[in-house]
This record gives sequence, C-alpha cells and structure tokens, in this order.
Amino acid sequence: MPRQTDTRARARAEFAAQLTERGYLGVSLDEIAKAVDVRKASLYHHFPGGKAALFTEVARHYIDEAGTVLTTALDSGGTLRERLEAVVRTYAAGAYNSALGMRVYDATRHLDDSTRTDISRRYVDTLIAPVTALMAGAVEAGALRRADPGFLASAFLELASVAEPLPDDVAMPPQERPEGQPAHDLVSDVVTLFLRGAAPDRPGTA
Repeated sequence: MPRQTDTRARARAEFAAQLTERGYLGVSLDEIAKAVDVRKASLYHHFPGGKAALFTEVARHYIDEAGTVLTTALDSGGTLRERLEAVVRTYAAGAYNSALGMRVYDATRHLDDSTRTDISRRYVDTLIAPVTALMAGAVEAGALRRADPGFLASAFLELASVAEPLPDDVAMPPQERPEGQPAHDLVSDVVTLFLRGAAPDRPGTA
C-alpha cells in the first residue's frame, strides 16, 4: 500500500508540473511513467481512466488543498476585516499555485461533460461558496452594502489575487519589477480598497 500511495502521489505531482508548464494537451503519460519509474501500464492500473482520470485527481487535490488554506483563513478572525485580511495574507504568502489553477480551469474544455461538471462544482463549493457565505452574512448585518453576495465574493477574490507575488519567470525586465510594499501594508490596502472603494476619503466618512 505505501508503494501504491507513493506512485499515485508522484504521478500526480509530475502531471501537475507538466500541466502547469504545457497545458493539458502537452501532458505526456509516457513521460510521467518514465519520471515516476513505472511502466505506462502501471499508470493505467492506478488511473484506469488514463489521462482524464489522472487530471481529475490532480484537479481535486489542488482544489482541496486550496480550500483548506481558504477555510483556515476565514476561520482565523472575528470581524469582517480580520477575516478578509486573513484571506489576502494567503495570497500575499503565495499559498495558491495560481498558474496550476488556471491550467486546471483551461483543461476542463478538453474533458467530457460529467468530469467538467464534477470539477466545476467542486471548485465552486470549495473556493467560492465559503466567501459568498461570508459576504451574505456581512450584507445581512449591514457591514456591506446591499449587493449580490456572489458578485461581492468574486470581486473580492479578484482583488485579493493582486497581492500574490509575481512569478520569477514573469515577462518583465528585472529593473521594472515592482519592489512592492511590506506584506502587512499591502494586505490592509487591498481590504480597505474593497471595503471603501477607490474614492478619496471625505471628512466625516469612515
């Protein structure tokens, strides 16, 4: 059993690496088998559905890991601001592999409807629904203006992703790479922008 578990985990890691680098169509089961040091037939033993089955496990693993990070952040604070800042800190710390996340999203177009639905539902339930529930509670309590909680959740997550560090290989001359702010300043600024908008503060406004 340990050997089987190790093979599955290593195959999943190699698939994720190739997926991130090349996209779904560029993933090679032959290369994965060679990297994991098993016969290709062994991959089909572990993943009878072949490439689609291995992708599904990679996608589920990615979503579940990201979901654990998100849930921990949401549960770490009391006030709305504290909880939002905790989420932004996870982005600032590079806790999400956004490059892999985008590849997972792109890959679903190459899968059958059942698999696409499974991955999409898992993504929404794990990574979107908890933030939507937070927004719904804040709207109900009067902490946020009356707006669709799903819209607020999507807008916040897009804004939070700005805090994510730039990849080392981003297409930008080194001298033009932003030095950035201290993480705590950036986290606070992102949450303030979400809560107050980009309009300048006026006397007598919070």
